[in-house]
Amino acid sequence: MAAPVLQFKRGTFTNLPGLRAGEPALTTDTYELYVGIDSTTNNNKFFGSHRYWTREGTTTGSSVNLVEGTNNGSNYVALKSPDALAANLTYTLPGTDGSNGQVLSTNGSGSLSFIDAAATLSMAGDSGTDTVALLDDTLTVSGGEGIDTAVTDNTITISAEDASDSNKGVASFDSTDFTVTSGDVTVNAERIEDIAGAMFSSNTETLITVTYQDSDGTIDLVVDNDLSNYDNTSSVFITAASTDTLTNKTFDANGTGNSISNVEVADFAASAIVVESEGIGSNDNDTTIPTSAAVKDYIDNEITTVTNSINGQDLDFSSDSGTGSVDLGTQSLTIAGTANEVETSGSGQTLTIGLPSSVQITTSLDVPTVEATNLKARDGTAAITISNSTGAVACNQNLTVSGNLIVNGSTTQVNTSQTTIEDQLLELGMVDGSAPSSDLNKDIGVIFNYYTDAAKKAAVYWDDSNSRVVISDDVSESTGVLTAAAHAALEIGSLWVNDCAGQSQVINCSGTTRTLENITLDGGTF
Repeated sequence: MAAPVLQFKRGTFTNLPGLRAGEPALTTDTYELYVGIDSTTNNNKFFGSHRYWTREGTTTGSSVNLVEGTNNGSNYVALKSPDALAANLTYTLPGTDGSNGQVLSTNGSGSLSFIDAAATLSMAGDSGTDTVALLDDTLTVSGGEGIDTAVTDNTITISAEDASDSNKGVASFDSTDFTVTSGDVTVNAERIEDIAGAMFSSNTETLITVTYQDSDGTIDLVVDNDLSNYDNTSSVFITAASTDTLTNKTFDANGTGNSISNVEVADFAASAIVVESEGIGSNDNDTTIPTSAAVKDYIDNEITTVTNSINGQDLDFSSDSGTGSVDLGTQSLTIAGTANEVETSGSGQTLTIGLPSSVQITTSLDVPTVEATNLKARDGTAAITISNSTGAVACNQNLTVSGNLIVNGSTTQVNTSQTTIEDQLLELGMVDGSAPSSDLNKDIGVIFNYYTDAAKKAAVYWDDSNSRVVISDDVSESTGVLTAAAHAALEIGSLWVNDCAGQSQVINCSGTTRTLENITLDGGTF
């Protein structure tokens, strides 16, 4: 079951009023909780504040805060738990105060007591021992050859000096040249290769490229393959810039990436060309090329053949009552109408088919407007009467509307004892079949007429002026506006509300117990 929310009265501390007996309140600036005793401010009882503790976090421990006087500030002394504990830990304070200079000591089980503080510090070295008085003496740490000492605040730093030709100390090796493992110093072969490779690469080579491969420690020699860089006076090289005549050579332009451009052909072999006198039709192959005269002669012959073929063809057609044909070379197709039923006319490239001004209908009629006074069934039974001058329509028999029924009037009156409506939704307040585009200042709802001592009206309606739904057992109406003289009781089994907080149940009943759910009881502000 969803629980309701109880919200305390709240406000700033300076505005805290006298609280009634048992009334709680929360100050929103100091976050303190008070409960009233007798409606007087002085008897508001303080129950707690976050100022006196810091709650533990996911990785930090909590603390108790001892706050200074409010006139002096908001600082505090905190007794804090470690961020992590292996088990619960209890410290027991001593029952009496210690003497001057004593300090707190633990027995290892959490019991604390006051003891005297240590007065001396004993020291031992490679060449002797000594004692330092902690309150009067100064402990001096001196360095020897190759060792430096320094003191900063409470820290003594002992460090080794860099070694030199005349002083012992710590020496370092360049990792580029040496590798040191467990005191063993090894010269790096990579460094020797780099030095030798640099010496080789720095020489002057002609038409040979020298590259030192650092990854595998080798030296690559590559001879220049650009023939234009060589002396061609005593050799025969064909280069991109030279002009040469090639005889009995085959060029493969069909391979991937191959192409030939700007090719000029002086002569073709006679066997590769089809001329006009030879004709295209007799040269069905993929090895010859036709001349323009041969192509034109072939097309002219084909067009003449097609024209002669059409002149001897017929266009066959059929209709509801017969069939026919038209010789496309010598005849024309005529489309004729029927008197008083269909008219046809032709002009230029347009054929128009339409109705005459007076039409004879032998089977059925479909027109936008019919003018008549009486409409009867085929057997003469009166069905619909249309009155002249008013246009009023009276249906003398049952009326069934298969499509939509739209009534554009001011009043719709149904005088029946029972009305059955199959629609699942009824829309009220529409304007000419559409949603209103402006405020009509009208109430919208359903009015129920009943009698108790007098004729009365009950209603469930939307109050336009107050923007809410009203349930009333006694209303009056004037120009579309309802006035409630009394509001009706509402009998329900449970109550659901769908508002700013979403849809949820607010009143529930289980057995004989009614409960509030998803409700906030707000005590207000001060």
